[in-house]
Amino acid sequence: MTSKLLEKIIKENLTCLIIPHQSPDGDCLGSSYALSHFLDLKGCKNTIAMNGQIPTNFSFLQKDNMRNDFQILESDVHYDVTIVLDTSSTDRIGASMEVVGLGHEILVIDHHKTNTYYGDENVVASVSSVGELLYSLFLPYLETFNQEIAKGLYTSIVTDTGDFRYSNTSAQTLKIVSYLFETGIDFYDINRKIFSNQPLNQVLLKSKVLSNIQSYDNQKIIVTYVTQDLLDEHNCQMFHADGIVEMGRDIENCEVSVLLKEYESNLIKVSMRSNAYVDVSEISLLFDGGGHSRAAGCTLNTDLKEAEKIIVDQIRTRL
Repeated sequence: MTSKLLEKIIKENLTCLIIPHQSPDGDCLGSSYALSHFLDLKGCKNTIAMNGQIPTNFSFLQKDNMRNDFQILESDVHYDVTIVLDTSSTDRIGASMEVVGLGHEILVIDHHKTNTYYGDENVVASVSSVGELLYSLFLPYLETFNQEIAKGLYTSIVTDTGDFRYSNTSAQTLKIVSYLFETGIDFYDINRKIFSNQPLNQVLLKSKVLSNIQSYDNQKIIVTYVTQDLLDEHNCQMFHADGIVEMGRDIENCEVSVLLKEYESNLIKVSMRSNAYVDVSEISLLFDGGGHSRAAGCTLNTDLKEAEKIIVDQIRTRL
């Protein structure tokens, strides 16, 4: 995998603005962190646009060049290239279009099959994660990977493969992880921080959300929800609900798990995960969403009850 624009960035020491997607997760955070450290090594000044709060289990990926939209615009700095990571369409970009436009050119690096190819150059491939894609892009320019780059790439890969349990894990994925291990990263510590270090209020929130599960069609469809009231009750933010939709998918006989996230009374973000044969990206595209065959999402401008009916009806047609 190659990128003419990345080659130009390195040869000409261009300045870059790195932008992950909204509601940042392990893939976009890990890949942003790794890319920033890679550009540092190559002498390319860069900034990471970070508007959403970094989930506490990814706090080890904080970097001192992270700025929100206001700070970026206030600095009145323009960039040679805006690099958008892990983002299939412009409506999912984790920064305003005014900030995106501060780059003279846009490079999109993504692994979603629903990508709309909105950049001046689009590097899109169906691999496990953006971290796996970046590994291939970095190879021509690095004899060895340092631990900071490896830490970011590993985080990206381990989270988007579900700790190597999902079907997007390939032999090449594992070969890359083996190489990253050789850099000496403390993978046990990274895994513990990501998967085994939840605050009590988050565990209590998940317990409540799971207690509200509804099942349909002999448990082939599992649905639950997170409301603003539940978040307030447990002193949580929406990122604390991460992982719940995967827990629904682990239920016996489940084919599709759905988590409905209430951001406002008539603004519901839908996360879907499937096990074997339902392509949830097809459903998400009906509502201007995106994602992968086994993991996708969209937004519905309706209430929770109606959102549940709409999504369940669409899933039923595919069972």
